[in-house]
Amino acid sequence: MRSEMKIFNRCLKIVFSLAIMIVIIQFLSPISISTGAFEFETSIKVLGSGKTQVCFPPLGNITASTHSGPLNICLTLRNINLEELSEFASTISRADSWSDNIYGQLKTNVIKYFLLLSLLAFISGAVCCLLWPSYKNNKLEMLYSGLINFLVLSLLISVAVFSYNPKAFSHAEYEGILEAAPWVFSVLEEEGIGIIEEIGLQFTDIVENISLMQKKMKTSAAVEKNSGIINILHISDIHNNPAAFDFIRRITDIYNIDLIIDTGDRVDYGTVLEMEFLAHSMDGIDVPCVFIPGNHDSPLVIEKLKMSENVSVLEEGIMETAGLRIAGLADSSSRVAAMTVESEDMIEDNARKLAETVSFADRVDLIAVHNPAYLKYVRNNDHLLLSGHLHTPYVKDEGNYIEINAGTTGASGIRGIQNMDINFSLVLLRMQYSEKKDAYSPLSADLIEVKQFPLNYSFEHFVFDDD
Repeated sequence: MRSEMKIFNRCLKIVFSLAIMIVIIQFLSPISISTGAFEFETSIKVLGSGKTQVCFPPLGNITASTHSGPLNICLTLRNINLEELSEFASTISRADSWSDNIYGQLKTNVIKYFLLLSLLAFISGAVCCLLWPSYKNNKLEMLYSGLINFLVLSLLISVAVFSYNPKAFSHAEYEGILEAAPWVFSVLEEEGIGIIEEIGLQFTDIVENISLMQKKMKTSAAVEKNSGIINILHISDIHNNPAAFDFIRRITDIYNIDLIIDTGDRVDYGTVLEMEFLAHSMDGIDVPCVFIPGNHDSPLVIEKLKMSENVSVLEEGIMETAGLRIAGLADSSSRVAAMTVESEDMIEDNARKLAETVSFADRVDLIAVHNPAYLKYVRNNDHLLLSGHLHTPYVKDEGNYIEINAGTTGASGIRGIQNMDINFSLVLLRMQYSEKKDAYSPLSADLIEVKQFPLNYSFEHFVFDDD
């Protein structure tokens, strides 16, 4: 009977020791692991189901069933060194898999982390032996208790390591904004990069052809500037497409553009990482730009743009630039980190807020927003209205107001490349100052669309009556 009680007591001691080990590991602070350009925080959960979760704040999570056993591995991306990433990318040929290189470094560091946990398991087992209410604990029992913990955790880790299958990420579950990631990656790997480069080259010929055509029509905005005339380039919804900036650069090189008005959605997911990649996208475009944030932008993106010399961000109210008084209102979604869908009530409130701003202003030359639904109460009084969001360009002269939508200057970003529905658009707008009215009035608008692949273009010229 005593021997049975002794065995039962030892079993309880082992269970107690293992339980303490699980609690310690479960709530152990994550450690930092570097894979060159990437820095992750790593932690494991003992009572799991053999999954690996990679977190990309604020984009979301990628989860895959990668191994056997009850361990879950969690990796949270904390930092990306863009200089190292650029150097790393330049050393890998297209035939190599960049993900395999990162996976190799990551696996080595995770194994080191597992070894550290195994040592911690041994120590916790030895210490737990001292906590057990028994006067017969000795060094040998402490060694046994530590070894049992060490062997149990090592077994779990070994099962996870040797059964680990990185290919499981091809069938991963995506949460948050990253739900779009699978088709984005496939598009870029297959032919997206080559298409973007080719589009950039084709823009040179297209813009020069448009310019020659306009000169023949004697309506070119590239002629010598007349007194009081201001040339505006209206762009919108670039959505991270680098080819859009080739388009903009060629237009500003050929025409005498005084001001660029961007009605939002410069990026797709509203992250600073996107802005870092696009940091030099406007290099060589030495033209003042007024930016009205859209629903795909975010506070982080807005702050980054505010640091640009040539960019003025108009979030609410009236801004005066290049002689123009511009009323604007940012999309509500740009004020929060995560992309949200505005309710009808929010849109209604913003439409009323914009109308109130305009009604109390001494003078407004044009009104610019991202979502045309905000224009509901200002479609009157001969207002000039600019917007984006719909990805469908148009110029409407309704008699008592003019409404212009630039469509998407970035051809809907990666989505356009995926569907090969490549449709870049922008508007060249000319306005003239009237001393009599002490205001600027629209003279003409040129809607330029560049479509399909290989690219071809369409051009529509609109002339407005100056009553």
